[in-house]
Amino acid sequence: MRLSVFILSLFLLLRCGPEPIPEPQATILIAPANLNACTTASVLNEKERQVSFQWTAALHTDSYELVVINSLTNAKYEKSSSLLTESLVLPSGAPYQWYVNSKSLLTAAVGQSAVWQFYLEGSPAERYLPFPAVLIAPENESTVDLNASGAVSFAWEGHDLDQDIESYAIYLGRAENDLELVQEGLTVSQANLTIDSGTHYYWQIITVDSEGNTSTSAVFGFQTAD
Repeated sequence: MRLSVFILSLFLLLRCGPEPIPEPQATILIAPANLNACTTASVLNEKERQVSFQWTAALHTDSYELVVINSLTNAKYEKSSSLLTESLVLPSGAPYQWYVNSKSLLTAAVGQSAVWQFYLEGSPAERYLPFPAVLIAPENESTVDLNASGAVSFAWEGHDLDQDIESYAIYLGRAENDLELVQEGLTVSQANLTIDSGTHYYWQIITVDSEGNTSTSAVFGFQTAD
């Protein structure tokens, strides 16, 4: 009888324990629009613009961290805010990536939004540089099977506001900082490559436009199954 009472008391105690702390949810980005020219920025001088960023409220969030990356220089700009809009002064004439982290005082967990890209215009006569390609497959840190021919299919998306992407080049390697050119002059955003099984690879795409301008994608890693 006493054992039954003890078990029941323990069950009720565990059942009435503290509720788990909810993690901050990801916000939804609003502006600047994805894969577009940012034409609403305030002109400060010949080389700089003040860009306003906007996003939606996220559940279980106390503050936000705006992160903006210059795709040409990899310079990173960060700003914390309790609001749903912030502005940054950025060099013009370059493509940018941006996202927002949702944060809470109650947990170390972070909710990250999608990553958007925009082009910050400079002089009216300049041509747009291509956006860094968006890598689709293989997904980052995924495990993939080789097909019957011992190959893996690679896919990505390329975007250029001038609509003048000339070609793509794909780089592949077994170390993130030691990638080798395996195909260039690709006019489609996909490729099949014969590679080894049971091996960890990294890959990257270089986009080239008709003016010879280039952009470099992120580096994704993946594992081939045995």
